[in-house]
Amino acid sequence: MANSQDRNQKNQQLRTLITDIDNAMLTTVDDDGSLHSRPMSMFSDIDAEGKLWFFTFANSHKVLEIERRQQVNVSFASPDQQRYVSISGTAELVRDRNKLEEKWKPELQTWFHQGVDEPNIALLKVNINKADYWESPSSFTPQTISFLELSHH
Repeated sequence: MANSQDRNQKNQQLRTLITDIDNAMLTTVDDDGSLHSRPMSMFSDIDAEGKLWFFTFANSHKVLEIERRQQVNVSFASPDQQRYVSISGTAELVRDRNKLEEKWKPELQTWFHQGVDEPNIALLKVNINKADYWESPSSFTPQTISFLELSHH
């Protein structure tokens, strides 16, 4: 199965690029078509399916934006290492209790005091379409990891 091997390779490559970056900027599209960004803590990994996961409150403004327009961008920066990653994809809200428990990390307690029992707690699942990345100070041209061809079995 070249397809799953290819996906694993791309997931691993992307994991390595963002591995030591604690925060990401999540950009959504607002009602009027303008872009709206906010920092998100990275307490998750890219899963085997090539998805990024974030904990959120289901009633937050970003969730309303995503329910109207699923397109998102998630960007990571490690200026010390001259490494920048820009992930584009689509996002959806997931309220599955098992998934919440599976993805939970103790560090999240800071924002969600009652853990997975917090009212309104949910997950944002980002389906990655592609990732552009820059890895050196002299490179202005991004390298791209595309996940799109993997989703058409």
